[in-house]
Amino acid sequence: MHVADRFRPRARACRPSNAGKPRHAAGLRNRLLSSVCSISCVFGIANAIALRQARGQEATIADVTVGAQRGELTKQEQKVLLETPRSAAIINGEKAEDQRLDRLDDFALRVPNYRPNTGNPETSLPAIRGMGSGRVLQIGGESDTGFVQDNVFWKYVGFQWGDYVDLDSFEIGLGPQGTTGGKNTTVGTVGVRTQLPSFDRKATFETSYANYSRIIEKVNLTGPIIDEKLAYRVAFYLDQGDGWIHDQATGAGYLNNHRWGVRGQLLYVGDEFTDRLIFNRASSYEYNNYGKSGRGPFSDSAVLYANGTFGTNFSQTLWNRLGRPVLTFDPYKPYVVGFGTHEAQTLSVSNEIDRQIGENTLTSISAWGQYYTHPNSPETPAGGAQGTETNNGYGNIWVDQYSQELRLASPKDRQLEWQTGIYSLYEKLWDFSGNNFGTDAAKWYNNAALQRGFQQRQTGKSNTFQLAAFGQASYHLDERWTLTLGLRDSYEVKEGSNFAWINAASATYSAQQVYTAVRGATGAGIFDTGGQTKKRNMFTGIFNPKYKVDDNITLYGLVGRGEKAGAINISALPIMDGLTFKGFQSVITKPETSWDYEIGAKTSWLDGHLIANMNLYWSDIFNLQDQLTDTSYLDSTGQPLRLTYLGNIPHIRLRGVEFDGRWSPIERLQLNLSGAYTEVRYIDFANAAPPSDWIWPTPNPVPAGFIKAPLTLSRSNTRWENLPKWAFNVGADYEHPLGPIMSDLGPSWAVPVNGFAYVNVAWKDRTQLTDPHSVFQYWQAAYSLVDLGFGLRTEDKRYSLSVWSKNLFDKRYFTSWTAGTTTAPATVGLQDLPRTFGGTLRVTLD
Repeated sequence: MHVADRFRPRARACRPSNAGKPRHAAGLRNRLLSSVCSISCVFGIANAIALRQARGQEATIADVTVGAQRGELTKQEQKVLLETPRSAAIINGEKAEDQRLDRLDDFALRVPNYRPNTGNPETSLPAIRGMGSGRVLQIGGESDTGFVQDNVFWKYVGFQWGDYVDLDSFEIGLGPQGTTGGKNTTVGTVGVRTQLPSFDRKATFETSYANYSRIIEKVNLTGPIIDEKLAYRVAFYLDQGDGWIHDQATGAGYLNNHRWGVRGQLLYVGDEFTDRLIFNRASSYEYNNYGKSGRGPFSDSAVLYANGTFGTNFSQTLWNRLGRPVLTFDPYKPYVVGFGTHEAQTLSVSNEIDRQIGENTLTSISAWGQYYTHPNSPETPAGGAQGTETNNGYGNIWVDQYSQELRLASPKDRQLEWQTGIYSLYEKLWDFSGNNFGTDAAKWYNNAALQRGFQQRQTGKSNTFQLAAFGQASYHLDERWTLTLGLRDSYEVKEGSNFAWINAASATYSAQQVYTAVRGATGAGIFDTGGQTKKRNMFTGIFNPKYKVDDNITLYGLVGRGEKAGAINISALPIMDGLTFKGFQSVITKPETSWDYEIGAKTSWLDGHLIANMNLYWSDIFNLQDQLTDTSYLDSTGQPLRLTYLGNIPHIRLRGVEFDGRWSPIERLQLNLSGAYTEVRYIDFANAAPPSDWIWPTPNPVPAGFIKAPLTLSRSNTRWENLPKWAFNVGADYEHPLGPIMSDLGPSWAVPVNGFAYVNVAWKDRTQLTDPHSVFQYWQAAYSLVDLGFGLRTEDKRYSLSVWSKNLFDKRYFTSWTAGTTTAPATVGLQDLPRTFGGTLRVTLD
């Protein structure tokens, strides 16, 4: 079959061929196709078009397929859940649409081992199997979790920001990635596939109203431009609503919704090739810098050091320095000065060409993307909080990414299936950040030369270039054994630098006094690290055997090695003792390497109505890139300078169990149960930074027998905080025919109507939020989040009316907790949303 033929709509017989298919898969396919053929006979609906699986799966174009009935698997779900010999998760677009799954945080409540950690567009740090939870990702760093949308790998985390309203499927691929294309990652990849343009004309309009004055509008249009040759699809969304936390000083509504996006596509189908062009534009202007990043005040600090001594608490420091009382310790009623919105914009264009060359398929994927963000929020402990005006920090980030991929793939269903190709990526990142000092800065930092209007500026640059060759082959030894081998060789060049200056002048104080005041407040003055470059050849490989026990049970194993280049510390600072220069922090870290070992089973029972999958994994990661503290430099009094920098942790280990079950006991009912046990442990981390309550001051003069605060504490063989051991997800989805219940309203209302309902419960185990060495420990108790929805829709799905609620029981929980210091109160990170509820009307026109 030619590539173009797979996209063209055409008639299909209602007697599908099952040659070479397992009995359970054949039965499932028979039921799926027979039901669709019946609907086709009644309504004359043309076959839908399915897109290929996202990165990390097969490289060829998917055959034309039809939609599954509720409780049955789509073709893509069957491939991910039953055929691919690796642990994975998938949520189809119909479920996402019905259950209001628009953002990555929504999908995380259905996938227990995935946490997007979306603090804001700049600080988000996606986590698969715990990797990323509780960490701080520097702007020039790279996540261990990749992100692929419509076969394009987007490197910077900001490209993940936004809503997904034109979804075909959301998928998680686990383990080292990159042997089938895209960029290499060490832990896994999030894959998003959007719907293809269709040659069947259709328009969908959706309006939702919810509490907090929230309005969500969605429009999805598709149809032919040239019959059987050129089709289009346009999707648009607008999401606006008030914040649920209001500032007591300014009235600003924090954690609000104010975003929009548009996605346009063209699909050309020729005799020997297809061409898919995608344009995407998204913007947000939200107060998302408060709360989720851990700045919500919780209580006064209790400064009890580990040696038994006490320090001054925050409220006393605030009074001593500024003569002001604390205004609030309620994270839901803050007093903040100068807290602005966080603007984020994304623009991208991609083009995918698939061309048939004999029996093989040549794929070319070209992409360009631009990301921009401009947050305006306080960055220091007292900056803007409690009604003060000390130091207002900000950062502007521009990212440009270019990528090109060429891939050649063999036909499927052969004894030897293979794909190979080359991949190139260039990313240019520029960070323009700084600090603006306010009227309280001089008193707070105890330096009269630090005047209102003084500015400190930094510009960091990060360039990444990669050229890679990859290949993966699966050899079917017989009907039971399949051996898969994947290899990737990547050559990567990293370039980074950081430059800083001061915009400050005073008629009262000398230039030297001004410089000393600004540098003392920010830790940075005037410097230039110079450009640094590192080149690295990286190797990724997987060995992935599969054994088919029978038609119901498939066993598999995986041994994988992943590697990623060093991260760029674009915030690198000079090491100074007063005016004495002692050196520069490292600009580029060591590379990170992972070894992954997995064994699992995928099973299908009761003629495909019951699916039960399980996977066990063990991963060792060496030279993990993370934010550390350097204590090797001392000041003139012998005190450690304690400088934060981007470095490497020698060895950590990930271990866990993942399971996923789906059961359809009766027609139109689907039950879901999934869960994960996750353990991330430091194996070798002897020189970890102590928590703040282990950094007690040294008196002058030092009394006899006084024990100085330790420079480091060992975290070796300790678990990560901010990560629950267990997470479960339980859900049910049901649809029931009600007949023409509205026929009394007139002939035009005499259409069959179905009632539908869903419920989802996401449970998280209790979570330690503090360093295990800390004097005060805080644990977030176990909690559950319940989503519920129900409604009516016509059997042909032209009209749908539903009501829904997220976090139905208004569970309030914290995502982080700090005990506070002398200059900062105890703070917490807040949840995404409280209880939200609303109604949705959807209309589809052919």
